[in-house]
Formats: sequence, structure tokens, C-alpha cells
Amino acid sequence: MNRAALLAVALVFASVSVAAGDLIVGYVDGVLEVREGNAWYELFIGDAVDASDEIRLAADSQAELMAGSATIRLSRPGTYEVGRLLEGAGRTATAGIGGMVLGRISRMTGREDSPRQTVAGGARASEAVTQTGPTWAGGETVDELIVQGSELLSDGDLEDAYWVFQEAYEFAITDEEYARSLFYYGYASALVGRHLQAFDLLEELGPQPDTSHYASHVLVLGQLLLDSFAYEEAIEYLMPLAEADGEEVQDIQSAWLLLGIAHEGLGRMDLARDHLRRARDMDPESEAARAADQLLADL
Repeated sequence: MNRAALLAVALVFASVSVAAGDLIVGYVDGVLEVREGNAWYELFIGDAVDASDEIRLAADSQAELMAGSATIRLSRPGTYEVGRLLEGAGRTATAGIGGMVLGRISRMTGREDSPRQTVAGGARASEAVTQTGPTWAGGETVDELIVQGSELLSDGDLEDAYWVFQEAYEFAITDEEYARSLFYYGYASALVGRHLQAFDLLEELGPQPDTSHYASHVLVLGQLLLDSFAYEEAIEYLMPLAEADGEEVQDIQSAWLLLGIAHEGLGRMDLARDHLRRARDMDPESEAARAADQLLADL
């Protein structure tokens, strides 16, 4: 991630503090429950939980818990300790890891300037994406649509980029067009807040080592899984990239960094330290190395 992108991330997280007090359910799509004794009770928007609670997200559900100005997002089914969610959110916010998905825009588009932050970058789809469609005239090829969508992403026009990539996805014919448009459509879905859709798209084919966007696919999907505390799944995708030959050093370094965070989240501290040291030592002057060093200091 370039310095300008990291500066933008730092500004986003400068006002974020994850408190250990009550969390408020800000959004639920599906079923979210809290344990009380041996029973589970459904939670609704406005309900509160605290760090000592255990919550459970059902399949095909997603939820957001609000702690002050911070948001903890769950997109994968499972049982979670609220205190561990708070700790994980605090670690990634402190290191600026939560901005890695957005920060990859400049790498993917070849532009060194950071994307202009928009409301859509942190909003749910119901708020960020309208049904009016994009404001461009059609007729482009799939490749042209992907180029146009990438330029919109780099300019921070996330909503229009989402619709352009959707169009590319719908009109893809060849396997190569389908794989590329599927990735960019999934990536844009994540940026505008359609996280379940993003998972479906990014995992439909999964990262393909023979594609030009392989590393980006792995890192974006891995970051989304970390953000949803799905650490084991993240490791399955990230490890092949970390051990790959021929990928860029910056991408391999990012994979080791995310692997360290995943193992820390699982309580595997020896592995976490090993992977974070690998990330730090690959390019000690990089921003990823500084993030790894900061995380190591807190272990």
C-alpha cells in the first residue's frame, strides 16, 4: 500500500476507539442470538450486549455491532465471544489493517494517488447503492467496462464502479472475461457494503493462480474474512499466496501480515509472531513492515 493510501486510512481510524462497554446491535439481516444460561435469545436492532456475552450468527445472516464510533461486522455463521471481537477490532484498527481492501485500489489500477473517500466505502448496500444504475452510456466491451470501473474506483466513485462491474459481469462471455469481471464485481460489492454478495462472488471461482489479479483476489478475500473474524478460512486462502513463487514481494508480505493477524485471533501466538516477523523482515522499510512491528510489540 502506498504512503498516500495509508495516510487516508490513518485519518479514517484516528477517531475510532473500541470500548469495552456495551455494544449496540445496529444492523441485522437474518438471525443473531445471545446466550443466556443454556438458552439462546434472538437479538434485534437497538439491543445491547457486553464484553462478557456470547453471540451466535445464523447461516446466510450478517450483523453489525456498534461500539462508540467503531463497527464490528459479522458476515459468517458461528459463535463469537463479544470480548474477543472487541480485542480483534481494536488490534486491526490500531495497526490500520482495516483499510487494506480500500488501499489496494491504487495498486490494481496503477495509480499512485489514494482514492477519494466516499460515504459508500463504509455504508451498507441499502444506503450506498441505489437502484438508478450508473450514469454512463452503455455499449462498451467487457474489457472496456473493467477499465472504466477501475478508473471510477480510483476516483472514489464506488457506487458507479459497482454498476459498471455488474454490467461487465452480466455480459462476460469467455472464461477469462467471467473470472475478471467476477473478481471486480465482488470487490466493488465489498466496498459498497454488500458483504454477503461479495463473499458469494469472490468465492464462486476462488482465487485463480493463473490470473493477473490472483494476489489481489486473495488479499481482498482474506481481508474480508479477517474483518468477519473467519480466521481459519482466511488462512486457507492466504497461505498459498504467502508461499507462492513469482508474486510481488509486497503481495507476499501482505499475505504474511494477514496470516499473523489470523493466527493471533485464534490464540496461536507462536505462529502469529513467526508470520508477523516474516512480513516485517521481507521489506523492513515498508508500511506493512511497520504495521507488523506494531502488532508484534503488542503481543
